[in-house]
Amino acid sequence: MHSVVLKSALVTIGVIAVGQVLSFSGRMATGQEFTLYVFIMNSVLPLVTAMPASLLIFWQQHRLSLAHSALLKAHQELAIKAARDHLTGLLNRGTFLDRVGLHDGEPGVLLIVDADNFKKINDSFGHAEGDAALRLIAAAIRSPLTDRSLAGRLGGEEFAVFVPGASSSEGLPLAEAIRSAVAAVSFYPAPGTKYPLSVSIGVAVKASGGDLLQTFRQADANLYQAKINGRNAVVGSGPKPQLTVVQ
Repeated sequence: MHSVVLKSALVTIGVIAVGQVLSFSGRMATGQEFTLYVFIMNSVLPLVTAMPASLLIFWQQHRLSLAHSALLKAHQELAIKAARDHLTGLLNRGTFLDRVGLHDGEPGVLLIVDADNFKKINDSFGHAEGDAALRLIAAAIRSPLTDRSLAGRLGGEEFAVFVPGASSSEGLPLAEAIRSAVAAVSFYPAPGTKYPLSVSIGVAVKASGGDLLQTFRQADANLYQAKINGRNAVVGSGPKPQLTVVQ
């Protein structure tokens, strides 16, 4: 509001100054006297005309600017919400796949993470506690990631992480860091009842120019192998088969 008044005052002062100069010049050119009355009138008239008009104009511009800023902020918030899974805050499936697709021609490491025995949590403690467990798992997945990593919820209790530009040597350590972070979570679905959380992770390495769909298939296959190996495990593959199992 202060800026509106200031701009209006400056415009009014400018109108008064221009009016005084033109009035003085015109009277001098026609031999008329430039009196105090003329000076006052040249000052008062802009105050009662230019000042209110400029106040109205600048106030409307100010309101439009505020409305535009609010609309832009709302649009940004909606875009963020639309891209995120409402429960975990990770990227939703569609957004995750779209963003991974932007790196189709690049090398990278893909991790598919699945919560172990998750149905048992829902059956034993209810879906509200199941949701709480998913939020804790999602937070643990995020904890070792850097800004370049993409993390999303594929659906249910399955998550994925893609690290563009990562080498084969980075996949298993990152997966193990995530597995350890989840295993360290303190989850109490009922008072005094601590329930262990764990995940199985399949890791696949995508070479430069490699097929993204095949990378997902390989990560899925490795995840399946991790489940077979007893869960709470990491199985990875790259140029040379690698295997890490932790229970």
